[in-house]
Amino acid sequence: MVQKMQKSLGLILTFIFIFATFSQSSSEDLIKWRHHTNEDVKGIALGDVDGDGRFDVVVASGEYIYALDSFGREIWKRKAINYITSISVGDLDGDGRSDIAIGLINNGIEVFNSDGEKRWEHWMRTPVQKVIIKDIDSDGYGEVIAISHDKTFLDNAWIIINHDGCVRFQSKDIFFPDFELKGYYSGTSKKWEADNQLRILIAEDLNGDGYSEFITSSRLNDLLIFDYNMNPLWGYHFDYPITSLSICDIESDGLKEIFLGSNKKLIIFTKDGFKLKEYSFDSDIIASTAFKDEFNVSFILIGKDNFLYAYDWDKEIFNHKFESNVNLIYHDNLDYKNQMEIITGTRDGVYILDTSGKRLFTYKTYSPVTDIFSANLDFKGHKELIIASTDVEVTTYVALREIQIPATQVNEQKREETIKIGNAAFLTGKALYDVGEYQAAIAKFQEARSIYQSISYTQGINDCGTYISNATIYAQAKTIESQAVSLITEKKYLESKSTYQIAKDLYSALNDVDKIQEIDQKMNEIDDLIRAESLTRLITYAISIISIIVVAGLLFLFFRKRKKSKQGA
Repeated sequence: MVQKMQKSLGLILTFIFIFATFSQSSSEDLIKWRHHTNEDVKGIALGDVDGDGRFDVVVASGEYIYALDSFGREIWKRKAINYITSISVGDLDGDGRSDIAIGLINNGIEVFNSDGEKRWEHWMRTPVQKVIIKDIDSDGYGEVIAISHDKTFLDNAWIIINHDGCVRFQSKDIFFPDFELKGYYSGTSKKWEADNQLRILIAEDLNGDGYSEFITSSRLNDLLIFDYNMNPLWGYHFDYPITSLSICDIESDGLKEIFLGSNKKLIIFTKDGFKLKEYSFDSDIIASTAFKDEFNVSFILIGKDNFLYAYDWDKEIFNHKFESNVNLIYHDNLDYKNQMEIITGTRDGVYILDTSGKRLFTYKTYSPVTDIFSANLDFKGHKELIIASTDVEVTTYVALREIQIPATQVNEQKREETIKIGNAAFLTGKALYDVGEYQAAIAKFQEARSIYQSISYTQGINDCGTYISNATIYAQAKTIESQAVSLITEKKYLESKSTYQIAKDLYSALNDVDKIQEIDQKMNEIDDLIRAESLTRLITYAISIISIIVVAGLLFLFFRKRKKSKQGA
């Protein structure tokens, strides 16, 4: 295995500079830098390793981890115990800097801190196939989630490890509850086999409550949904292989949908397992995603063979043919203008399309694209694409080249006027935010951000982004509080208290001490209600017992007296 991997083709990690307006010029002119490795790149991830507030790029290749800054310069390089199969980046200890977890081919997990120092390791019975760092319970500390199996599929495992290396859950040691799966096509139910290999693992918050769910597919074509405590929620069994699985928020409402490819179909499920939509094709679905644009049009993007299809639910918007098969589909607002860009990775390159299907930009890798990320690395008015791919031709790297940013064409006076207009919308949003009108505030902040984006006013863009994020959390917490109040009205006190706890966790994420204290007071009031209800029940019970005793006593005296009367007669 090692010799085979040592003979593997070199891989490149390529940064592509995306201008505010795309062009069909040579993609070589837009390259910021390349980083060459001698072994297979098994994954890339973004995080803040050096603590400067900017994105860094972490690369797993062969037996090595490379931490690169936004200019492609090596921050540090570390050798793993063995060949790396998977990599993830996230904040495990809550210090604001990214830690790195890697899965190894020789059954191990290694975790490094942001300085590249090894924190801990954990050994499993089979090769680690996937590793993820995720704060699944919103406590400020990340967990490491991993799945492992070998080629025989006879020793599969699923593990969740706390930030300090302590096992929280391990499927081989903890009994799985019976999980009944409904057959999607046949309708016939079956029991999930707990030792069945998990092929795809996604950890995401489906319902917007701040806690992650696990969305997985198995070797036996099962779709399985668990909560963060490993309680099974729902699942389906399919008679055909699952060819793709992804999570999208198609309605932009904070609730995510599940996109699954099987039997030449794309099936969209709600968070609760209800089917929203099904699309049929003449071959298997390889990738899919969705988004809603500024005109409230829903874009369902589906990749099969060398075609990309875009639907607005029932209506096909466009289809686009590429030179080779689609590997993955992504979308982002790369130039901070109103319109989303559609990013497609194929077996020979990356293609950027607008929402009408027009090709805006092409970058040829001449080899399969394995990962794409987008990030504003230099805090300017555009984002960069980070692309990982294999390349049979590349043996050395192209020297670092900085691209000169064209000076803005916006007249300075006009720029100041635009900023004033944006500030007016921002201050209106701030006033609404301060009085708790969060949805209206979000609309105003989005309006202000669009104005700032038109002139690449970074500070305004960032300020709006912060307020939009906070307002979204506040709105969600406010809704959850309303649900808690309704539960009190229904005298479901324990459920109400649990619901208030979810709201408290959201306020804790915002560090809102006043709201945390307010929620604590409400939870204490619920405790009082529970005690009062318990006391009332106790008194009622006592009265009932006493009543029974009194009645029994009276009956006893009555029958005794009657018996004496008969004896006297």
